[in-house]
Amino acid sequence: MKQFLRKIAWVFLGKGYLDFLRGQNKTYLHQAKNVTIGYKTYHNGAFVWQWHQNSQLEIGKYCSIANDVHFILDSGHHMLSEVTSYPHFNHLVNKDLPIGNRTQSDFKRNIQTEESKTIIGSDVWIGMNAIILPNVKIGDGTTILAGTVVTKDVPDYAVLGGIPGAIVKMKYDLDTIDKMKKIEWWNWSPQKVEENVGDFYIPIHDFIIKWQK
Repeated sequence: MKQFLRKIAWVFLGKGYLDFLRGQNKTYLHQAKNVTIGYKTYHNGAFVWQWHQNSQLEIGKYCSIANDVHFILDSGHHMLSEVTSYPHFNHLVNKDLPIGNRTQSDFKRNIQTEESKTIIGSDVWIGMNAIILPNVKIGDGTTILAGTVVTKDVPDYAVLGGIPGAIVKMKYDLDTIDKMKKIEWWNWSPQKVEENVGDFYIPIHDFIIKWQK
């Protein structure tokens, strides 16, 4: 019955719409494959784009991810050739043409998009409409401003903004950042965090004095 209804739908929507859907390789963050999301991290409608089945995304604990954030995990079919970035295989008119003495299936099997790994630290805030490109590492405590395109690694406790993303400022001086990295409050037990939640709203230097090792 389901297949029958699909066929009826394609009659009305047209094959072009089916081709469009095949290109929509995006999934809601919490439903995407090869994604690990840390404790208490939440999102308000972020998407993962993935073409290689082994591309990965790791997100730390206590991260806040706004709506319409896009994690692009790999380059899809655009970087398979040194000659062109056009994905010819995906737009062939004649699907039965041989390539040398091989079939297209044999040829295509040996051409795979490159897998990648994107890592987001803990206590990271990613603003609305930000785009995270493949193979970047975003440090702990970082803020990514709305609309930013992240193209390279971001250090701990930086504020990043713009296209391409550039450091607007560092949240704290290097000594403070070093001490916060040693405290690593996001690795506390959930009970410890909740019992001391008031401490997260005191001046940061008072927080460090109380909790530095």
